[in-house]
Amino acid sequence: MAIRDGLEIIEKFIGLGKELAKLPALVLPQYADAARDLYEICRKLLDANENTMRWFNKFRYFDFQDPVARASFLAAVQEYQGLKAGTGFKQLKFSCSDIAQIYYRSIASKLGNWLTDQQKLEEAEGIFSKITDADREMVRFVQESVLESIDKFVAAAEPLVDTGNLPEAEKLRLEFKLATADLTPTLEFFGNELSDLTITFAGIARVPITLT
Repeated sequence: MAIRDGLEIIEKFIGLGKELAKLPALVLPQYADAARDLYEICRKLLDANENTMRWFNKFRYFDFQDPVARASFLAAVQEYQGLKAGTGFKQLKFSCSDIAQIYYRSIASKLGNWLTDQQKLEEAEGIFSKITDADREMVRFVQESVLESIDKFVAAAEPLVDTGNLPEAEKLRLEFKLATADLTPTLEFFGNELSDLTITFAGIARVPITLT
């Protein structure tokens, strides 16, 4: 349920973003701030998506054939445990409060000008409302779909690596890769779509792609 809800929130926003990006009015000077804010929202979603993929791939594609695999893996586990214990967890989910602040700054008051069809307007407002108030769903999504799967792999693989049993650890890695095979293509797809929207809205707003 958490995985479905979390993915549905992002999927609906991407669909809305594609519709807004096609609006001719968005290039008008009076909407430059709104276009910039759409860029900022997309960038925040993209960063969270890529951070999630980065941690998945750190373990899904870990090279146990590397001569320093034991030390590298144990260091990666230590870094991962630090992520969970510290503020790094926030990097795996977007901040709904930040997005809400951006949305109400320049976008909310403009939607009625862009979407004259009442049904489409209400749908758009509903999507923005959901993504600005989805902390509970996104925390559960990250916890249940990302951290729990990594936790299970790390808990089983770490003692094997620590004692030098890398072949058995490699078997666990392959099992972990298969166990997360259904989710990763979706996250990769979202990453591609959000990358496209980030570039598109930055171009419309005439602002540079920034590092966050």
